[in-house]
Amino acid sequence: MNPVTRPTEPPDAATALRACADLAETAACLARLAGTAARADFCGVFLLDYTGTELLLRAVWHAGAGASAPCGHSLPLGSQDPVCFSLQTGREYTVRDSMQNSAFPSLDLLCPQKAAARLTALPLPAWKNRSLGGLLLGFGRDRAPATDPQPLCDLGALLLEAHLQRQKEDLLLHSLNEDLSRLEQGSQCLRIVESFFLGKSPAALRVREQIARAAPTDVAVLITGETGTGKEVAASALHAASRRRAAPFIKINCAALPAQLLESELFGHRKGAFSGADSDNPGLLRSAHGGTVLLDEIGEMPSELQAKLLRVLQDRQVRPLGSSKTFPADIRIIAATNKSMREVLESGSFRPDLYHRLAALRIHIPPLRERPEDIPLLAQHFLVQMRDTLRRPGLSLTPESLRLLGGLDYPGNVRQLCNRIQAAAVMADPAADRLTPEAFSPVESPATEEEDLRSGGLARNLRLLEEKLIKRALARCSGNVAEAARELHLPRSTLVSKLKKLAPPHNTEASRPQRRQLSRSGAPYGYYV
Repeated sequence: MNPVTRPTEPPDAATALRACADLAETAACLARLAGTAARADFCGVFLLDYTGTELLLRAVWHAGAGASAPCGHSLPLGSQDPVCFSLQTGREYTVRDSMQNSAFPSLDLLCPQKAAARLTALPLPAWKNRSLGGLLLGFGRDRAPATDPQPLCDLGALLLEAHLQRQKEDLLLHSLNEDLSRLEQGSQCLRIVESFFLGKSPAALRVREQIARAAPTDVAVLITGETGTGKEVAASALHAASRRRAAPFIKINCAALPAQLLESELFGHRKGAFSGADSDNPGLLRSAHGGTVLLDEIGEMPSELQAKLLRVLQDRQVRPLGSSKTFPADIRIIAATNKSMREVLESGSFRPDLYHRLAALRIHIPPLRERPEDIPLLAQHFLVQMRDTLRRPGLSLTPESLRLLGGLDYPGNVRQLCNRIQAAAVMADPAADRLTPEAFSPVESPATEEEDLRSGGLARNLRLLEEKLIKRALARCSGNVAEAARELHLPRSTLVSKLKKLAPPHNTEASRPQRRQLSRSGAPYGYYV
């Protein structure tokens, strides 16, 4: 290696480097200044990527052609190459062998199909004895650099590191802003969903979280659950929390209309398409363009319409009855059913390919018996609605009424609870401001009870009666097992044993800490001693 002197960088070079606005401009300026000062034939600037595993070619300069900023060219850090050797050792590295030089990856990146009699690589030092990258000078003839380019490399590395740090900060700020935006969007979604789907039970919280996660997307959702659990409310929450909230939300019950009428309602028709078609009808799918369509009781959709719906989901185009034209349908489909779709599929009455399209996401709404702790909150909510309807702002529920409501059975789920509150509010004494337990008389008729008794044997009816008495006692005692046992004239251990047999299904899904706590207390989850 020929000895070289190390003068400081020329003032005009330092000024030019400091005047560069960004990383790319600084790298190109450094390649031009270093190549010109060394009287090289070409020069390249390599910088480590963010992972520290590759060297990215940031700038290339050729004598007489100027500098450029190539894209996508990289050099693995472990390559047998002068740039890698210089970066790893922190020293200048020179190779004076044209045959050997032709095999180096860096030469192929900088000057393909050209020979180089001499290659000189210099490190670009960073703070704390680290290397930022390397600079490669290529000479067509075996001659040393006219001047030492290391001072330029030192200054260039300092400025390049500053630009890299600024880029990292900008990327971090952008990432933080995106995270904040997602959190704000998620928080807003959750607030909207909470205003629709009420409840504080683990089951209700789980449903709300699923709705909030699904709402911002356009993925089709299948909502399942028993009659009256709130499937339509969940669908409304999905729409209200989505980007489609300002567009129409259209609901149609697939079981309420005969096949031909349902086809016309969904897909529309041209005037004269069939007898009675006196005018054009765009159909609900076109009318909901940009919005959401809820297909309730999807399991009841006639098989001849399932193929047409599948085509709409695939092509996002609707063809009305009697028309040869198709129209765009930018819609989100939400389907709902109270049936077991597995049984419907096994029966062959529903297309599996349509099912998989509709059930991209599935949300199950649990019955009210699996979230009894939500009954007081729901009851208060329905009563507030009735206050406005009846213009009785002072109407309220007594604590005894809430306990009674918590102990009743709701085969009709939330809808039945709502009906009970509405009936009690309507029939309440106009002079009374509070709904007492007497306002909630049993809604089952004697005929229904007699039918139930006939349908089962003595053992079953005794078990049902025992379950009802236990539930009502617990409701009156606000879930306190010891007090309920005293009221029922039972030992506490006997009542705990019976409760374990009567525990609702959701108790089996309690977390491990909850199950450990239950095993210590002896009482099933949801009650206390």
